Amino acid sequence: MKEKISIFILGLLGVLAITILTSAPVIADTLEGFLNIRKAVVEVDDHQLDAQIRTHELIPTNGEEGAFGYAIITDKGLDAVIVTTSHAGVLDSKEQDDADDPIFHNHFVALDDNSKECGDDPKIEKITYESPGEVDIEKRKALLENIPLKFEGTNVDRPGTDKHDIELGEDIKFKAGTDVQDVVSFKLDPKFDDDKIEAICVTDIEPAGDVKAG
Repeated sequence: MKEKISIFILGLLGVLAITILTSAPVIADTLEGFLNIRKAVVEVDDHQLDAQIRTHELIPTNGEEGAFGYAIITDKGLDAVIVTTSHAGVLDSKEQDDADDPIFHNHFVALDDNSKECGDDPKIEKITYESPGEVDIEKRKALLENIPLKFEGTNVDRPGTDKHDIELGEDIKFKAGTDVQDVVSFKLDPKFDDDKIEAICVTDIEPAGDVKAG
């Protein structure tokens, strides 16, 4: 009897192992390839930051894949996050010609992880209208260059759906840290109050598979 029980347990463990191994790729395949960061290399000194973010698939630049982006989180946490993003339909950057312009652009943002509008997802609390540094998309790579660790800009109090309803606020200052904690991809989910944007939530946050920082 003991021998039969042992054989049963070994067989059950084998089934569980096979199930886990065969299920893992299915879970990974649910993430769009351009949001799946294969490797991120970040170089930072006392004044600026450069980053190369490599994804598993081509990074779309035509706005047809919705609002998304990539973020670099330093030891300053959610108070000073460096992001590059594309989002046709929402105007929040000086770099955009209009709300339908999906051009990639950078921001410094501060996030609120305890808002009523976004629930368990972080909400963009502060965001610069100006775009710090440069960003260039090369197939499967997002290149962020000359990102200053200290940056002063104008807060976007309310992003717009056109040039007439974007609302700009006071000057804001950001200071990122020199210790890179993580690089992530994300999606953006705007929340509306009537026809105006009430909040923008950061969703589907996915950390990079490999981060090299120095």
